[in-house]
Amino acid sequence: MSTVNISIPQEQLNFIDKLVNNYGFANRSEFIRALIRLLAFKPELINQTALFPFSVPSSRSRVKIIADFRKSGKYSKSFIKDLEEGLKTSDFFTD
Repeated sequence: MSTVNISIPQEQLNFIDKLVNNYGFANRSEFIRALIRLLAFKPELINQTALFPFSVPSSRSRVKIIADFRKSGKYSKSFIKDLEEGLKTSDFFTD
């Protein structure tokens, strides 16, 4: 079995943990595998998931996005650096 690492906000992780406990999954991995099996069985759910709730960022400029994050003063330098590296890997955003 392969291992995959994902990054999610703490709020979503707490929600997953709550569902794992409430529905008796052995662990987070079992829960995620169950979700994948559900999507394989009902692929129409992917369309709903892909569109909910997602909006296109108002700017596609990496420079502007990074500047806005820095300006807010809410994010650490290491977060900004990781964000910048992530945006560079995307074909959606421009320089």
